[in-house]
Amino acid sequence: MTSSRRRHVRVTWGLGVTLAVVTLAAAAWIAMVARRPTTPRLFVLVSIDTLRPDHLGCYGYPRPTSPHLDALAAESVVFDDVTSPAPWTLPAHASLLTGLYPSHHTLKTPERMLPASVATLADLFASAGFVTAAVVNSLYLSPRSGLERGFNHYLYVEERADQQEPSTRITDQAIAWLREYGGAPLFLFVHYYDVHGDYRSLPQYEALFVRAYTGRADGSTAQLLAARRGDIVLDARDAAHLVDLYDAGVRQIDDELERLWSFMRTSGLLGRAVVVVTSDHGEEFLEHGGVLHGRTQFQEVVRVPLLIRGPGIPAGRRVAEPVSLVDLAPTLIPLAGAKAARRLDGTDLRPLMGSAQGTAVAAPGERNLFGEADHNNEQDDITRMVRSGRYKLHYNRLTRASQVFDLSIDPGERTDLVAARPELTRDLLQTLEAFKASAVEGTWRGEPSPEEIEKLRSLGYVK
Repeated sequence: MTSSRRRHVRVTWGLGVTLAVVTLAAAAWIAMVARRPTTPRLFVLVSIDTLRPDHLGCYGYPRPTSPHLDALAAESVVFDDVTSPAPWTLPAHASLLTGLYPSHHTLKTPERMLPASVATLADLFASAGFVTAAVVNSLYLSPRSGLERGFNHYLYVEERADQQEPSTRITDQAIAWLREYGGAPLFLFVHYYDVHGDYRSLPQYEALFVRAYTGRADGSTAQLLAARRGDIVLDARDAAHLVDLYDAGVRQIDDELERLWSFMRTSGLLGRAVVVVTSDHGEEFLEHGGVLHGRTQFQEVVRVPLLIRGPGIPAGRRVAEPVSLVDLAPTLIPLAGAKAARRLDGTDLRPLMGSAQGTAVAAPGERNLFGEADHNNEQDDITRMVRSGRYKLHYNRLTRASQVFDLSIDPGERTDLVAARPELTRDLLQTLEAFKASAVEGTWRGEPSPEEIEKLRSLGYVK
């Protein structure tokens, strides 16, 4: 209450009534301040490359791959139906960090750079007074594409296809920055490559998940590329072994993440931080005949996890509404008190999340979600996808072939509805065509160096 208002009260009602009114007003003011959501000043965004949500306990997986992520999920809003806008690392992370689809941020291939006109999350957090830091574990996220823009600190830790041990250096660096800047406004981006092929982990993790097997599948990227080329043939028994190896890797990174959560918990940072855990894409295990990722827009590749935990964010709430990775940036930006200089493709998810004191707000109207920017096919950016509610259309721009699936009754995308639903197919194709017409021209970076090409080949990104 202002001093002028106090003087007005005294003149009107006298001293006794004045004290009572002032006391009541002060109590109301304190209660209002207590209820007012404060702007979080610590954000930790964790991306676990190649992580499928349907291999996590918090998404219903029966194997014990993720006890620590499951515990975090119990304290978070969990989004059940999240689509990545691209099936591989570079364009998907660019969408995560900009809130734009690949056709609008333009990072569809490694020869491109992020245009100067496109702001990253780090740019916007920095403009709001945050220290910005990132530790990343993929050549595609190294300082070569423009995604490092806006970060005060940006460390690339080189990944290896044959890595068996967890990426402790990633966690160590994240903890070091939390120690140094934990008392200041901080946006921290942490990226792990551990679940990505090769599917290798320490023996104690493989002992938990890998069953007796005598086939040829070894989980190496080189062998999976050979299967993709048709040089070898893998069957369902081989695929089950690959899943065992993959699950062991998920459990290993889950234990590594607990080191990060444990530090934040014991240092008092976890209670005041907004923590986000997600991924860029999933992985194929012969569901539609393929392995690895990057080529298709099927659910096993484009569905990703998303957990958001923090002050004022309800614990244990699940959101079934279909959303996209492009929605994360427009959700975090206002939470940080920042503003985007341009309209983003994503939607603020806060109305779907609700608040810890209330209930979730009604979902926004039906929207279209898009997928594009495939990689390692005959050409780049061949396969396109549009999702409208329960219906999902796949389109191949070279063959002009379409497929339509009803995910509500056919989540495995087995029954093509093109012949049965021609009007639906036409409408979805028109929607996809209108979206593609909005694409913008990118900024040329140049071909990767011979060393970069060899590195990318070892990781399965170059044929």
